[in-house]
Amino acid sequence: MRDKAKALGTDPIRKLILRLATPSVISLGVLAFYSLVDAIYVGRGVGTLAMAAIGVTFPILLVIIGIGQLIGVGCASIVSRALGRGDLRLAGRAVGNAVTVGAIASVLAAVLGRFYGMPLLRFAGATADVLPDAYAYANVILAGAFTFIFPSIFMAVLRAQGDASRATVPTIVGGVLNVLLDPLFIFGFRMGTAGAAWATVISCGVGVGYYIYNVLQKKAAVRFSMRDLALRARVTGQLVSIGLPSFVGIFASSATTVVINRTLGVYGGGIALAVYSVLNRIITFARMPVFGVADGSQPIYAYNYGAGNYARVIATLKHALVLAIGLAAASWGLLLLLPRLFLAMFSSDPTMISQGAIALRITVAAIPLLALQPIVGSFYQAMGRAGRAFALSLLRDIVLVIPGVLVLSAHFSAQGVWIAFPIADFISALVVAPMLILETRKLRRMQLAADPSR
Repeated sequence: MRDKAKALGTDPIRKLILRLATPSVISLGVLAFYSLVDAIYVGRGVGTLAMAAIGVTFPILLVIIGIGQLIGVGCASIVSRALGRGDLRLAGRAVGNAVTVGAIASVLAAVLGRFYGMPLLRFAGATADVLPDAYAYANVILAGAFTFIFPSIFMAVLRAQGDASRATVPTIVGGVLNVLLDPLFIFGFRMGTAGAAWATVISCGVGVGYYIYNVLQKKAAVRFSMRDLALRARVTGQLVSIGLPSFVGIFASSATTVVINRTLGVYGGGIALAVYSVLNRIITFARMPVFGVADGSQPIYAYNYGAGNYARVIATLKHALVLAIGLAAASWGLLLLLPRLFLAMFSSDPTMISQGAIALRITVAAIPLLALQPIVGSFYQAMGRAGRAFALSLLRDIVLVIPGVLVLSAHFSAQGVWIAFPIADFISALVVAPMLILETRKLRRMQLAADPSR
C-alpha cells in the first residue's frame, strides 16, 4: 500500500484522478442515494406531508455528513502531506485523532437528538402537521450518526494513501441494502418515516466494520496505535482547521435549506415544501460527482505539493476542473430535458409535478458553473490554507443564496426562491475564476524557482 501512496507522485494524472475520485463519487452518491430512496418510498407509500417531513430533516442529515467530511478531509490533508515528506509518525497520529474526534461527535449528535429534537425541527421549518413524522425520522438519524461520520473518515484516510478503491464495495452493498430495507421497514413493519430512517442507518452501518478492518490491517500505508487516539492539540487543531471549510460548506447548505423551508412555509405552503424536498435531493445527488472529483484530487495536490512537484499540482487542477465541469454539464442536460420524469419518481400528484418541473429547470440553470468552487476549495484545503477554503465555503450559500432567497421571495413569492440559485451560481463563478488563475500563476513561479529547467 506504500507503493500506492508513492503513485500519487508518479502515475498519469488523469487516470489517477479517476481512480481516486470514482470511489469517492460512489461513496458520496450512495449517501445522497439513501435520502433519495427514503423520499421515493415515503412519498409514494406514506404521503406528500410525510415527504415534506423528511425534507425538513434533510438539513440535519447534511450537518452529520458535514461533520464526517470535516474530520475526514482534515485528516486526509495531513496524511497526504506527511506521506509526501515520509513522516509516517505524524500520519498515524492524524488518523488516531480523527477516530477520537469522530467518536465524540457521534455521541454529541445522539444526545442532541434525544433532548433537543423537537425544538431543532421547529427551527428547521417543521409545521405542526409534519412535525411528528419529522421527529420520528430525525431521532433515528441522530442516534445513528456514527454510521455516517465514520465512513467519511475512513474513506478519506484510504484515499489519502492512494487506495480509495477499497471503499467501493461497502458503499454499493449499503445502497442496495437500503433499497431492500426501506419497503420492509416502511410497509412490512409499518414504521412510516421512522422505518425509512432505520433502513438508512442500518445500511450505512454495514460498511463501518469493513472500513475499520482496512484501516487497521498490517499492510496499511498508515498505521496508528492506541496512544494515537489521545488528542494532541497541534494535530487536532490542524485537522479541524483544515477540514472546517468542508463542514462549513455543507453546513451552509443546511442553513440555506432551513431558510428556504421557512420561506416556502410562508409563500408556498405544503406543496412548495414537498417540491423543495424533492428538488433538494435531486440536486444534491447531481452535485455529488463534482464533490467526488474534488475529494479524489485532494491527495494528489497535497502529496505533490509536499514533494515540491508544483507542475504536477497545476496539471491536477486542470484535469480535475475539466472532469468536474463535464460531470456537472451532464446532470444539467438531463435535469433540463426530463424534469417531469425525475419528479414522477417521488409522487403522482400532478400539482406537485407541474410546479416542480418549472422550479427544477430554473434551479439548475447554471449548475455547470458550480464546479469551480469545490475544485478550488479542495485545492486550498490540500495546501493547508484553511482561511481561503473557509471563505469559499461560505460564498455561495451564505453570502449569495440566502440573501437572494429573502430578497427575491419578497417580490416574486415562491418563484423568487428558485431564481436565487442560478444567480448565486453565476456570481460565485465570477469570484472563484480569478482566484484559480492567480493560484496557477503562483504555482508556476514556485516550480521555476525549484527547477529552472522546466
